[in-house]
Amino acid sequence: MVKLKPYLQEFLKSELRRNLASKRNIIGVILLPLLEKRPIDVPPFIPKGPEYIQFTLPFTKDKNIRGDLWISPINQEMFERYLEWHFKQLFYHYMNDKVRYTHSFKRNILQFCADHDFTMTFINYEMLKKDFYRERIRKKTGKSLPLSVPGLSPGYSGLFNSLN
Repeated sequence: MVKLKPYLQEFLKSELRRNLASKRNIIGVILLPLLEKRPIDVPPFIPKGPEYIQFTLPFTKDKNIRGDLWISPINQEMFERYLEWHFKQLFYHYMNDKVRYTHSFKRNILQFCADHDFTMTFINYEMLKKDFYRERIRKKTGKSLPLSVPGLSPGYSGLFNSLN
């Protein structure tokens, strides 16, 4: 189980298109390297609540997924950062591409939500519109979203830097 913001849970489900992880999708590439053997001093527990998302892990010879694995709080934060960065990059690219042709922010934002199965329960039009406007302003001033995830080493997907 991974702790994520509700709109990121919806986005992740949309990316997976089913409740299964693969070594080739976002779960296998980013989450599998973050799994660690649970330390002895950390008691085993199964978190419950709406802030957690559950999915099956792909079988891999490198890690015993049936073993006592866990995701440390730092790795949880790193995974959430990656998903949020990925979501924003996808949204900004989608909007920049579509707005050139249709010149309608509202239609494109609603179409983005429809394409990615957002129910508008945890994410709304106004939030996305404000975020897109802010990104356009940041882009003009040269302070746009970085091209890589902060804290994630661009050279190797299994190597994570400190979050500080």
